[in-house]
Amino acid sequence: MTATAYETNRQLDQNFYVDGGESNSSINRFKEECYNQYIAQTQAFWNEARIDQRFLAGDQSLWNEIYSNIPSNRRRQFNFNRIRRIINMISGHQRKHRKATIVQPIEGADEETASQFTDVISWAYQRDNVYNTISDAFERGALTTGFSLLNLWLDHTLDPASGDLRCSHLAYNSYICDTFFRKQDMSDCSFVWTRKWVTQDEGALLLPEREEEILKMKAPRYGTKDQRFYFMPENYNFTTRNLLPYDEFWYQDTRKQKLLVDTQTGETMEWSGDKERLEMFLATYPQIKVQTVTRPTVRLAISVNDKVMYDGPNPLNIDRYPFVPVLGYWDPDNIYFMWRMQGVVRGLRDSQFLYNRRKAIELDIMESQVNSGMKVMEGSLVDDNDVLKSGQGQPIFIKASAPLGMGSVEPIQSPAIPPTTIQLSEILSREISEISGVNEELLGVADDDKAGVLSMLRQGAGLVTLERLFDQLDLTQKLLGEISMDIIQNNFTYGKIRRILGKEPTEQFKNKAFQKYDSVVAEGLLTDTQRKLEFIQYMNLKEMGLPVPSDILIDKAPIHNKKELKEAIMKAEQAQAQAEQQAQQLQLQNMATENETKLSFSHAQHALAAERMAKIQEERAVNAERMQRADEERTGAILNLIKAFKELQGMDVDQLAKKVQILNALTGEVKEGQNEKVRKPGQEKGAEAS
Repeated sequence: MTATAYETNRQLDQNFYVDGGESNSSINRFKEECYNQYIAQTQAFWNEARIDQRFLAGDQSLWNEIYSNIPSNRRRQFNFNRIRRIINMISGHQRKHRKATIVQPIEGADEETASQFTDVISWAYQRDNVYNTISDAFERGALTTGFSLLNLWLDHTLDPASGDLRCSHLAYNSYICDTFFRKQDMSDCSFVWTRKWVTQDEGALLLPEREEEILKMKAPRYGTKDQRFYFMPENYNFTTRNLLPYDEFWYQDTRKQKLLVDTQTGETMEWSGDKERLEMFLATYPQIKVQTVTRPTVRLAISVNDKVMYDGPNPLNIDRYPFVPVLGYWDPDNIYFMWRMQGVVRGLRDSQFLYNRRKAIELDIMESQVNSGMKVMEGSLVDDNDVLKSGQGQPIFIKASAPLGMGSVEPIQSPAIPPTTIQLSEILSREISEISGVNEELLGVADDDKAGVLSMLRQGAGLVTLERLFDQLDLTQKLLGEISMDIIQNNFTYGKIRRILGKEPTEQFKNKAFQKYDSVVAEGLLTDTQRKLEFIQYMNLKEMGLPVPSDILIDKAPIHNKKELKEAIMKAEQAQAQAEQQAQQLQLQNMATENETKLSFSHAQHALAAERMAKIQEERAVNAERMQRADEERTGAILNLIKAFKELQGMDVDQLAKKVQILNALTGEVKEGQNEKVRKPGQEKGAEAS
């Protein structure tokens, strides 16, 4: 029977607590079918994971007993566990470089809402030590067995209204699931069945509505247990009498949902209110249309001591599994589930077994070399049992009548041990490191004289071989953050969020579209508290050159006695500000004096230029006056000529010619006289003429 068929056959009502009858038997049949379908593959994986777990713990004697050919009278169950340091190195690197889960706004989205989600998730994770749980799951799941689950749930013990977010690690032997899922978010996994063993009081706290019924239950004895999940430690503890099996069966289903569609913008929103409010909303916004769609969801059936107590919607009010797988080497295309999920230990088991076997053989050789036996001639010893003596200082008494004397008793010389015998174990030990991808530099045992830069490069190359494990863990933590964000948004009340933040949450905090369209879960720097992370972010901004005030840095710093530090820094800053102000004033005075000097020099230059311009104008006026006088003299000369011509009127031509000649002669004498005036003093006329 599928989940959908089961849903159609069950009675649909708002009371999801089952009181026996057909509902109880139907869900049990559905669980039984799922169990029978996948138990064979899961059992093979459980067995391989159990061996991986034993090898990491150092319990490697099983393989020595099966494959070792050392004689049983000299066999020693020695295990030289070289796997643990490989796992500790990888796990230690992850613990040293943990990453925080933060919410970042998508471009243009509300940064304050994203910051508030980050603060609430950080508060919840710090209270429940979620980052330590992630590291433990990475070591016990991805590195050891290859597959485990992180489970998110709400603890209503101290907060009945909202519940406190909790995160648990489910080991490989405490769950069974659809083995054919191919997505790491398990969205294509048809079911997940988990089991834990609880006392009657713990069961009553988990299901307070069925407290009276649970307290009357009797814990099953070993012979009456259902024999499921038989690799869990509780099934091996035969003296356990007061534990009840608490099963949670999560399975995929569908639900009907009313969807509001804005015909103008195309935006959609789920409607969770009643019919009357919907009619009022549609009357106010006529462009909104209602559609009924089918949405995938996840349902939960809870049973205690194989009796179904609850079968209904996801109590976390989300449509997805509250699980995130922690995977090692995951190959979803492999047809065998036991090889589809592998941890780092899986590839080291053979080399670890060969190393143990070789060490045992070497030890046997060394022990046989110490006492290889004695050659004794018959009748040479006082006591024939002396030849069996071993250890330091054990005497052997020889008869005085021995035929060859002391030569009658000689030790058997054992052959020398070849050097390659010891070197072989060293080669096998290096195989373990090479198979795992963890080189000597990562383990800190490199003894060669390499440069520091080269050693760092080899460390980086070694980490690249392990990057797949860290990358899958980053995706696991991102998916865990998305589920946490869903649970917080759908279950935490405004009062609780306000108490966590210390202020009112934004309007977008409860908007489901914010997670889908406006934000993304990312990785950040992990600190002990969110205040440290915020302080580091402010410091990074200041180092980048942004003017971050010191008082804000002090307020954000996660330190004690900040008041005294703040006062001391304020005094130092005030003194520094006064000194800077005085230096600035002195600099301004120097600049003012320099400007005045430059202005005075500029004024002097302007005055000198004006004086030169006035002198030039004066010279121009004198030249103009001289030119005017020359014009007047020229005009007077012309007038005199005109007067002379008038006086010549009435004279005959001959007389006129004579007068002209006389005039020319007079003019020549005048020019001669002018030339004499111009001639330099002491200059001879003859020199001038020549």
